[in-house]
Amino acid sequence: MKLNAIVESTPGRALLLTAALLLAGAAQAGDFVVIVNKANTAAVDKAMVAKIYTGEMKSWSDGTPVAAYDLPEDNAQRANFSTEVVGKPVASLKAFWAQLIFSGKALPPKSAPSDDEMKKMVAANKGGVGYIKPASVDDSVKVAVK
Repeated sequence: MKLNAIVESTPGRALLLTAALLLAGAAQAGDFVVIVNKANTAAVDKAMVAKIYTGEMKSWSDGTPVAAYDLPEDNAQRANFSTEVVGKPVASLKAFWAQLIFSGKALPPKSAPSDDEMKKMVAANKGGVGYIKPASVDDSVKVAVK
């Protein structure tokens, strides 16, 4: 049965289908938290994180160099993070970083293959910042932005 036939068969089904699609989108949005090294005392917010991931901010308020980490390009969390925090889809952000690299203005975040590796990298670097699933948070890192 085609989707149109299902929707046209009962008006209530159209409403139900619409609600289900909206809920599915909401479940995917915000499925990450921004983490920092436990020694980081900066007041971190979404705008600051966006500046970090666009190369505008290169050090924390105490002078510690920022060490930003990204999940792999095909990771759903990275897609959500890029769109929700940085305001650009992954492909646009990648092109943006290519220009910065070419001009010698900045280096992109290093890649972390998984949440566990992201936590290890952030925990090992005083300037570390990254993002992981909320369920992956443990006491090795500090949640900076939910």
